[in-house]
Amino acid sequence: MSPKSRLNVTLLLTLSILILLIAVCVSYPQRRASAQDAPNELEAVQPPVVNPMRVEGHAKCIDCHKLEVKAWLASKHATRAFDLLRTSPRSRKYAKHLGIRPSDIAKKSVCVNCHATPMIDEAGRRSVLSGVSCESCHNAAGGEDGWLNRHASYGPRGTRREQESDSHYQARAAACETAGQLRTENLYQLAKRCFACHVVSDEKLVEAEHDHGDRFELVTKMLGEVRHNFSQDTATNAEVATLWTDSLHYAAGRTSTGRKRVVFIVGQLVDLGTSLRSLATGTEENDFTDLMIDRIDEAFGLLAEDLLEEVEDTELPEIEQAVEAVDPVFEKLDDDGFSTDDKQLYLEAALQVGRAAQAFAARDGSKLEEIDDLDLLPEGPFAGVYQP
Repeated sequence: MSPKSRLNVTLLLTLSILILLIAVCVSYPQRRASAQDAPNELEAVQPPVVNPMRVEGHAKCIDCHKLEVKAWLASKHATRAFDLLRTSPRSRKYAKHLGIRPSDIAKKSVCVNCHATPMIDEAGRRSVLSGVSCESCHNAAGGEDGWLNRHASYGPRGTRREQESDSHYQARAAACETAGQLRTENLYQLAKRCFACHVVSDEKLVEAEHDHGDRFELVTKMLGEVRHNFSQDTATNAEVATLWTDSLHYAAGRTSTGRKRVVFIVGQLVDLGTSLRSLATGTEENDFTDLMIDRIDEAFGLLAEDLLEEVEDTELPEIEQAVEAVDPVFEKLDDDGFSTDDKQLYLEAALQVGRAAQAFAARDGSKLEEIDDLDLLPEGPFAGVYQP
């Protein structure tokens, strides 16, 4: 081959590589957003929609998470949540109000997004996995680029978790996040998934008297029957995810007490942000908007008064940011009540609260001892371990 021919080939290869790199760079953010199904923070809250094409089902989790699945099978998430759609007279009442045929309630209605797990079966038919499953909370796992097979691959074949290098862990965590996994490390996104269902954000449903039940509080619920933290100790269902407290890839000193402090405050912030975004969907002043204003009032009061005014020696800039963002909304609601003209005001405040929550979720909670004595939960915020 002549020098000129070799030069032409080299230039052609270089050009091809550049075109490929440009295409990857342009398309990567779109693929990432699609994989995570990340909602726009300036949009109103919606029930979680798990990609049914990627749902694998809890049977794929049992080999590595036998005790976690056992705990889930005994929970209301696995049993009562779906049964309510088929047996509760209230379900038929809500369906009628929404224009849903009774035969569709537990099959292909909006209700299954929170009470079950939509999926596509092996024959390619639309189906429903009964119960609020692993993937309802942690996101659909399947597909060639899914997180199912990635999240427990610690290196070359045969590498145990304790042998995984820090660089491999960081790459694995990033790959799983890109694939859409809602890991316990990502407390903010996981909390948002919880509140997306536990705050009924559909105005028509609330107007049909859909029951919220007891006020959803994140620490209490995570210590309750949904608790399934056996990764590092199969004999004990730990208070918080044991991978989070393990110092293998983190700084030492993380404790379950510190984590619960962070979970509690993040829960309040996510509750506030979810209620603000839900309020933005209101069409008029009614029971729905009144309910969301009550939620905003309670969460805002706890953060602004019980936390900021009572905690003296601990810096809480994230809480200050959230309170400052919501204060104009709170004052306007107090003076003028709800108005559809203020939708953007509610959404902008929710955006700032979300940013504050995400920043606070990065804390380890070790320097938040002051909040332990505030008695913010009915029986003290962090008293004892839940015993099922």
